[in-house]
This record gives sequence, structure tokens and C-alpha cells, in this order.
Amino acid sequence: MSICKNSNRTTHRAAVVMAVVIGALCIPAQALKIRDVARLKNESPSSIIGYGLVVGLKGTGDGGDNALTITKLAALVRNLGDERTLERELKNNNNVAVVQVTVNIPAQGAHEGESLDAIVSSVGSAKSLRGGQLFLTPMILSMTDRTNIFAMASGECLLDDEQHPTRARVVGGAVMIKDALPDEIKDGRFTLVLHPNTANPETATAVADQINEDVKVQTGGKAVAFPVDSTSIDVIIPPEELKNVTQFISRVRSLPLPNIPDPAKVVIDTKTKTIVFTQEVELAPTTIIHGGMMIEIVPPVPSSSSSSPAGSMPQNTKLRSLMEAFRLYNVSPDDRIAIVRKLHDSNALKADLVIQ
Repeated sequence: MSICKNSNRTTHRAAVVMAVVIGALCIPAQALKIRDVARLKNESPSSIIGYGLVVGLKGTGDGGDNALTITKLAALVRNLGDERTLERELKNNNNVAVVQVTVNIPAQGAHEGESLDAIVSSVGSAKSLRGGQLFLTPMILSMTDRTNIFAMASGECLLDDEQHPTRARVVGGAVMIKDALPDEIKDGRFTLVLHPNTANPETATAVADQINEDVKVQTGGKAVAFPVDSTSIDVIIPPEELKNVTQFISRVRSLPLPNIPDPAKVVIDTKTKTIVFTQEVELAPTTIIHGGMMIEIVPPVPSSSSSSPAGSMPQNTKLRSLMEAFRLYNVSPDDRIAIVRKLHDSNALKADLVIQ
């Protein structure tokens, strides 16, 4: 790993050695539960989409550029909302914008009657969605199946960012008209997927062993959980639990894993401008540029020679080494936080990131 800092046209480059980091906090080990290291395979966020019209704009709409598209969309939604309002708005295309609407479904799914935020983005030449109203828009899972409507979205468009006026949010604007739930169970079994920072053969085996230990009385010692690889575990639901699948899954996810270390975690406190983390947080190879600095996280060099290139490290690079480099180069707390966030955004930080 190396940090290059440009000062007076002179580039300084230094290898970083392992060192104890002042302020690094070793978080005490606690007994984890399976839910802390794994999720259900299909328990992940998804989204539903739609195309509709934002009306009531003050001359900042698409104008004549998208007149044909506006007409076609108007024909699709004419019977869904107030037709007279739509007809009035369509008289001036400058007050109408064609938009894509996206509703993010949380990992646990959403039920009929639940209200979710809708994100509205202009797909035409509109200059701003400020003050507009999203006309009632059907939300679907796939453009190939437009008849399977999951929600209806409408309401006032509020700008999230003044710098991006063609993107807005309709708070609670999408009302679910049918359930959109994860498909967790299939053929009497489900799959647990380990979180990236805990995925390894040992953890997968430990999770399977703990489940099998818990159900051995029910199954007569027959295994029901099998580690597929270092990232997933297949679980066969015992026959007597098929009528209580939700309770069984909850029971499995609540099982303790006393021999599994805590997942790697980095905590940024924005008030005190401090970064604390578990000792062995690793960094994947990447390059980050920030404020005149270039931070290179390089992969280990496969060489036993003492003349290995400057900056290379024999083992996976640790976050504590980067923190020591920050100290050596007098990197400010704000810059440290920004760099760590960039490492996380680039998937180079092999840990959960918590910002307080």
C-alpha cells in the first residue's frame, strides 16, 4: 500500500509498515446469531417501475419534444385518475413531463395497502419537476408483463437535491395493491447466504452444524443443513415444521454462533470525526484519489525476496496500516473519513460501515 502526496510539485512515496493504530477500538467479542452473519437468499431489495406523466409544471416540462409520447401515456392513464384535470394539463405540453417512476421494495417485501416513496426521474427534455404532480401511474415488476400491477403511484413531486431538479421524490406516493414478497421457500427448503464479510468455509460449516444440532431430536440425528460453498447453506425444512415455516425460519436465524468472531465493522462518528474498527478489517486492491492524494491498495507481491517493490505488503492490507499512514502524513480527520467512505463505495473496504 502507498500514499502519494503532491506538494510543491514533489511526489513523496512511502511503504507503510504494520503498526498499532492509536484510537483503533477492538470491539469486544459477543455471541453472534445466525441472522448476524447470513440472510435468506431472496431476501434482498428489489424495485417496481412505471412510466407516467408529471403535470402542473410552470413551463419547465417537455414541451413539443415529446408530444407523441405524452399523448400515448395519456391514453394509458386516462381512466385511472381525474380525466378532466389531465385534459386541462395536456393543453400545454410545456407543463407536462414524461417520467420514469421507481419504487424500491425493502428486503422483507411490502404488503397490500403499504405506502412507499416513489422516485420520479424525467426521461425527456424537462428542465425541472418542481411543483409538479405525478399523475396516477401503475407500477409493475417488469416491462415484459405490464398487466401485473403491484402499486399505484401519485402525488406531489419534492426535489431531493436542488442541483438535480429533474429528479424528485413523492413521499409515500406509491400504495401497494398486492403483496410483493421475497420467494424464500421453494420445494420445502430455503437457502441462507452469508454476508460478504463473513463468507468462508468455516462459517458456512458452523452455521450448518448449529442448525443440525438444533433439529437433531426432531430428525433423529439426520442432517437438514448442508454448506453448499463458502457463501451459502441449504436447509431442508423438517416435515413437521412445514406448517410453521415462518416460525422455523425465525428459530433458525436466532440460533447462536458462539465460536464465530464478530463481522468486521467500521464506525464513523461524524460529530467527533473519529473512526473506530475491529482489528483485522481488510482492504481490497484499489486506487483512491482524494484532495491531491493518491492512495494505492496493492495486492500482495508473490516474492520471498527482500527487494520486493516499495509499498507492497506480504499479507492482505489492513485498515490499521492505512490509519498509520494517515498519521504519518498528517491527513486531516475530514479527509480520513472521506477516504474511508470512498473505499466502502468502491467495495474495497471489507467490513460493514456504520455512520453515526
